[in-house]
Amino acid sequence: MARSTSRHRKVSLLVTALMLTGCGSKAATQETSDEGPRSTPFSVYTHCGVENVLINGRWWHAKPPLYNPDRTGPPAGWGDPHQEGTLTMESADRAVFEALDQRVMFLPARDDAPVRVCR
Repeated sequence: MARSTSRHRKVSLLVTALMLTGCGSKAATQETSDEGPRSTPFSVYTHCGVENVLINGRWWHAKPPLYNPDRTGPPAGWGDPHQEGTLTMESADRAVFEALDQRVMFLPARDDAPVRVCR
């Protein structure tokens, strides 16, 4: 039974990664200049709320995550399953997504995995 559970978790994580890979593909590595970091168009997967993003092949977690009042989806007015906005790499350990006059800070995930498998 443990083998089946482990296999199911691996498959679930793979499916989630494949679903969300497109979300992170729009963010190019940011180059700093004398003007500071620049923003780039970015799409965040929001179906279960704004919890994590994949940036350049690495998972980042929202601090704090954003949800609707029931914690079952994105904040009011945000797209479902994606929200377009801009991503700014403020440093190697801090990214900020901005959309609809809201800012979400993302920090690298210690375990390099999504918060949960959202279905």
